[in-house]
Amino acid sequence: MMKLITPLIHVAFLIPLTGIAVGVEAFLRSAAVLGEYKGVIDLPLFIMFLSSIIIFGIPLFWLANLLMQRFEKPHGPTVYDHFRQSLFFYLIVIYSSATWIARGFGNTEEDGYLLLWIGISLVGIVVNYKFLSVRRKVNVT
Repeated sequence: MMKLITPLIHVAFLIPLTGIAVGVEAFLRSAAVLGEYKGVIDLPLFIMFLSSIIIFGIPLFWLANLLMQRFEKPHGPTVYDHFRQSLFFYLIVIYSSATWIARGFGNTEEDGYLLLWIGISLVGIVVNYKFLSVRRKVNVT
């Protein structure tokens, strides 16, 4: 039963990380580090989102993996556990890519959020894979 809940726990961390990234953006705009919002994604905004996703996302998703481990108590994690736990992040990447293939990247606020969620999803996927691979090495020896 818990194996059905842990992907939901994992994807739930998308919401606070989105809030953190947008909060960092708002703070940097109020401090005049970033320019006025023009509704487009430019390089400083991209770098700011990427750095905030990496700086805050890695520890946050490591915490999510510790929480999921506590619920599941896996004996020997497999690659299937990774795909199951990160299922929703893979779906976000597929949905965003399909959206852009179908209608193109419009450089709008909606596309900005899709790009942000792809970045968060990729960090979540990589951290989950790394967490499970470290855990598998510890269990084998």
